[in-house]
Amino acid sequence: MIQSLNDFFRKTFQFRGRATRKDYWLPTFALVVASVLIRSLNLPRRLEDVIGVISVLPSISLTSRRYQDAGVSGWFQLPQLLSFLLLPLVFMNFVAKWMKAVIITVIALFNTVGIILTLLPSDRLRK
Repeated sequence: MIQSLNDFFRKTFQFRGRATRKDYWLPTFALVVASVLIRSLNLPRRLEDVIGVISVLPSISLTSRRYQDAGVSGWFQLPQLLSFLLLPLVFMNFVAKWMKAVIITVIALFNTVGIILTLLPSDRLRK
Protein backbone atom coordinates (compact mmCIF):
# COMPACT_ATOMS: atom_id res chain seq x y z
CA MET A 1 0.00 0.00 0.00
CA ILE A 2 2.87 2.36 0.78
CA GLN A 3 4.34 1.69 -2.67
CA SER A 4 0.98 2.50 -4.31
CA LEU A 5 0.77 5.80 -2.42
CA ASN A 6 4.38 6.57 -3.33
CA ASP A 7 3.62 5.90 -7.02
CA PHE A 8 0.43 7.95 -6.72
CA PHE A 9 2.40 11.10 -5.91
CA ARG A 10 5.60 10.25 -7.80
CA LYS A 11 3.73 9.79 -11.10
CA THR A 12 1.70 12.99 -10.77
CA PHE A 13 2.68 14.30 -14.21
CA GLN A 14 2.74 10.93 -15.96
CA PHE A 15 -0.48 10.73 -17.93
CA ARG A 16 0.72 7.96 -20.24
CA GLY A 17 1.23 4.40 -19.24
CA ARG A 18 -0.82 1.98 -17.22
CA ALA A 19 -2.23 1.61 -13.73
CA THR A 20 -3.78 -1.66 -12.65
CA ARG A 21 -6.96 -1.82 -10.62
CA LYS A 22 -4.86 -2.35 -7.50
CA ASP A 23 -2.69 0.67 -8.35
CA TYR A 24 -5.85 2.74 -8.73
CA TRP A 25 -7.97 1.59 -5.83
CA LEU A 26 -5.34 1.47 -3.05
CA PRO A 27 -4.59 5.23 -3.13
CA THR A 28 -8.28 5.97 -3.63
CA PHE A 29 -9.14 3.86 -0.59
CA ALA A 30 -6.34 5.49 1.42
CA LEU A 31 -7.69 8.98 0.63
CA VAL A 32 -11.21 7.94 1.67
CA VAL A 33 -9.89 6.45 4.92
CA ALA A 34 -7.90 9.61 5.61
CA SER A 35 -11.02 11.71 5.07
CA VAL A 36 -13.11 9.51 7.37
CA LEU A 37 -10.42 9.62 10.06
CA ILE A 38 -10.13 13.40 9.87
CA ARG A 39 -13.87 13.78 10.31
CA SER A 40 -14.28 11.12 12.99
CA LEU A 41 -11.37 12.44 15.08
CA ASN A 42 -12.71 16.01 14.78
CA LEU A 43 -9.45 17.23 13.28
CA PRO A 44 -9.48 20.61 11.53
CA ARG A 45 -11.46 20.56 8.31
CA ARG A 46 -8.60 22.46 6.66
CA LEU A 47 -6.50 19.30 6.83
CA GLU A 48 -9.03 17.47 4.68
CA ASP A 49 -9.13 20.41 2.28
CA VAL A 50 -5.33 20.44 1.96
CA ILE A 51 -5.25 16.69 1.27
CA GLY A 52 -7.98 17.17 -1.34
CA VAL A 53 -6.13 19.96 -3.13
CA ILE A 54 -2.82 18.09 -3.05
CA SER A 55 -4.41 14.95 -4.50
CA VAL A 56 -6.36 16.50 -7.42
CA LEU A 57 -3.66 16.34 -10.10
CA PRO A 58 -2.28 12.94 -9.03
CA SER A 59 -5.86 11.60 -9.10
CA ILE A 60 -6.44 12.88 -12.63
CA SER A 61 -3.19 11.35 -13.91
CA LEU A 62 -3.86 8.07 -12.08
CA THR A 63 -7.36 7.88 -13.58
CA SER A 64 -5.91 8.55 -17.03
CA ARG A 65 -3.44 5.69 -16.62
CA ARG A 66 -6.19 3.42 -15.24
CA TYR A 67 -8.43 4.10 -18.24
CA GLN A 68 -5.54 3.39 -20.60
CA ASP A 69 -4.86 0.11 -18.82
CA ALA A 70 -8.50 -0.83 -19.38
CA GLY A 71 -8.20 -0.01 -23.09
CA VAL A 72 -9.97 3.36 -22.98
CA SER A 73 -8.49 6.76 -23.75
CA GLY A 74 -7.64 8.84 -20.70
CA TRP A 75 -9.60 11.69 -22.27
CA PHE A 76 -12.81 9.85 -21.36
CA GLN A 77 -12.54 11.36 -17.89
CA LEU A 78 -12.94 14.88 -19.31
CA PRO A 79 -16.78 14.81 -19.45
CA GLN A 80 -16.76 13.43 -15.92
CA LEU A 81 -14.56 16.28 -14.71
CA LEU A 82 -16.45 18.96 -16.64
CA SER A 83 -19.82 17.73 -15.39
CA PHE A 84 -19.00 19.23 -11.99
CA LEU A 85 -19.06 22.68 -13.59
CA LEU A 86 -22.83 22.20 -13.78
CA LEU A 87 -23.11 21.75 -10.01
CA PRO A 88 -23.52 25.47 -9.11
CA LEU A 89 -26.67 25.56 -11.28
CA VAL A 90 -28.34 23.16 -8.86
CA PHE A 91 -28.12 25.76 -6.09
CA MET A 92 -29.37 28.75 -8.10
CA ASN A 93 -32.94 29.82 -7.47
CA PHE A 94 -33.76 30.84 -11.04
CA VAL A 95 -33.11 27.33 -12.42
CA ALA A 96 -36.29 25.26 -12.77
CA LYS A 97 -36.66 22.11 -10.66
CA TRP A 98 -36.82 19.85 -13.71
CA MET A 99 -33.54 21.36 -14.97
CA LYS A 100 -31.91 20.71 -11.58
CA ALA A 101 -33.03 17.09 -11.82
CA VAL A 102 -31.55 16.82 -15.33
CA ILE A 103 -28.25 18.33 -14.15
CA ILE A 104 -28.00 15.94 -11.19
CA THR A 105 -28.82 13.01 -13.48
CA VAL A 106 -26.13 14.03 -15.99
CA ILE A 107 -23.51 14.35 -13.24
CA ALA A 108 -24.52 10.99 -11.77
CA LEU A 109 -24.39 9.27 -15.18
CA PHE A 110 -20.94 10.60 -16.05
CA ASN A 111 -19.57 9.57 -12.67
CA THR A 112 -21.20 6.13 -12.84
CA VAL A 113 -19.57 5.55 -16.23
CA GLY A 114 -16.27 6.72 -14.73
CA ILE A 115 -16.49 4.21 -11.89
CA ILE A 116 -17.37 1.43 -14.33
CA LEU A 117 -14.35 2.29 -16.48
CA THR A 118 -12.04 2.04 -13.46
CA LEU A 119 -13.47 -1.39 -12.66
CA LEU A 120 -12.77 -2.83 -16.11
CA PRO A 121 -10.04 -5.48 -16.25
CA SER A 122 -6.69 -4.71 -17.83
CA ASP A 123 -6.58 -4.86 -21.60
CA ARG A 124 -3.73 -7.33 -22.00
CA LEU A 125 -3.86 -7.20 -25.81
CA ARG A 126 -2.70 -3.58 -25.91
CA LYS A 127 0.50 -4.11 -23.94
